[in-house]
Amino acid sequence: MIKIPLDFKSIDFKNIQTKQTLAIWLIFLIAFVLYLYFVFVPQIARVSTLLGKVGKITAELKSAKSTSAEMEGLKKKLVEYNEKVEWYEKKLPVEQEIPNLLENLSDMAKSSNIKITSIMPAPAARENNAQRQSKMYQEIPIRITARSGYHELGRFLSNLENSNRFMKVTNIGIKSNKTSPKQHDIELTVCTYILFKEK
Repeated sequence: MIKIPLDFKSIDFKNIQTKQTLAIWLIFLIAFVLYLYFVFVPQIARVSTLLGKVGKITAELKSAKSTSAEMEGLKKKLVEYNEKVEWYEKKLPVEQEIPNLLENLSDMAKSSNIKITSIMPAPAARENNAQRQSKMYQEIPIRITARSGYHELGRFLSNLENSNRFMKVTNIGIKSNKTSPKQHDIELTVCTYILFKEK
């Protein structure tokens, strides 16, 4: 192994072996500097750029996962809202279904042993065009006159309450019937609601 003396004054620069050793070290130093400048530094820069891109992609991936989770939540909510809309549409008949609704009321009365003498839509409260256009539904009162006992009337009101349509009793009047003490003359107004279909 070649030893280089630390005292530069004692180095014999005229010695061929010393010149060769210095030349080798100089070549090695130049090669090292060139390696650092042309290979190592560009690699570090490239790695730094790649790390920045990886960080950006990771952030985008996290954001995409978060958005995907939100989308799943929104899809579930959309399904729930669609189910609610379908449920309300079943509860709110459209205008063309009123004859069927009257028939259903008549069937409910028969199943409760109530004898209906008349059933017909009553005049609804008048609304101007602006009020009508701002609403999605309209209240339709139906006037029913019938004859029944108290228990039968209670059963009929219970059937109305448990109906698959939105209905409420707004007026009810009961009069005794002189010809049949257990049967009473009944007048009641059942309000239902019709859904305005979008045009």
